[in-house]
Amino acid sequence: MTRDASPINPFARLEQLLGKAAVDRLKKSRVAVFGLGAVGSFVVEALARSGIGYLRLVDFDRVDASNINRQIYALHSTLGLEKAALARARVLDINPACEVDLRTCFVNADSLSQFLSPDLDMVVDAIDGLNAKVSLILGAKQMDLDIISSMGAAGRTDVSMIRTGDLFDTEVCPLARMVRRRLRRRGLEHGVPCVYSIEPPLNKEPFEDKDMVDPLDEGDAEGGHGRPRPPIGSAAWVPGCFGLTLAGLAAKTLAAE
Repeated sequence: MTRDASPINPFARLEQLLGKAAVDRLKKSRVAVFGLGAVGSFVVEALARSGIGYLRLVDFDRVDASNINRQIYALHSTLGLEKAALARARVLDINPACEVDLRTCFVNADSLSQFLSPDLDMVVDAIDGLNAKVSLILGAKQMDLDIISSMGAAGRTDVSMIRTGDLFDTEVCPLARMVRRRLRRRGLEHGVPCVYSIEPPLNKEPFEDKDMVDPLDEGDAEGGHGRPRPPIGSAAWVPGCFGLTLAGLAAKTLAAE
């Protein structure tokens, strides 16, 4: 008996689940993922394995040892390497047909024009900084781009507490509260789908205005990166579930007729 020599379709199981037309739409989709850490690395992993045709990967950071407990690209062999470059190599190993566009620069109000463009079908916000997150959400909404945002995943241990919904309807999450406040200050009051947790954060300093720097306010940011934030305890399973949930929401939206 001879084996079938025809190439195996790596997305056959996805086609079986969603249908060929939906998978074809995913292959034509253009998605930007901002932040490639504990949440974003899982977003990219799932989108690559869903056959997304174009991924714009935005992150200025490099791998350090503290990332190893929760980030896909963080290994002892990758310490010191750029997360974006590592992400690109992994995406292409999963799906060589994907077009991967790297942007290794810090995101703030001034740099957003380098990252957002009208040809994007979806923007995924997996940034962990308040200021950059607010800037990105505002920029995407001003360009009428679909965006899905991650709220606080660190400091949690219970995946059953993860929820999805409009940012302006969220409860408990301190980061979501701060993001809402700043968006409302700029006239945005609805229409930001997000993933969040209703579990009160543990081992975490409270989010207070005096501890935050907003690059939208001229002269506040030092070198464009804001002030250092105290570290927050985090495990692999909650941020990973956040990232997979974000990817699922994005893929379902993009695959819909």
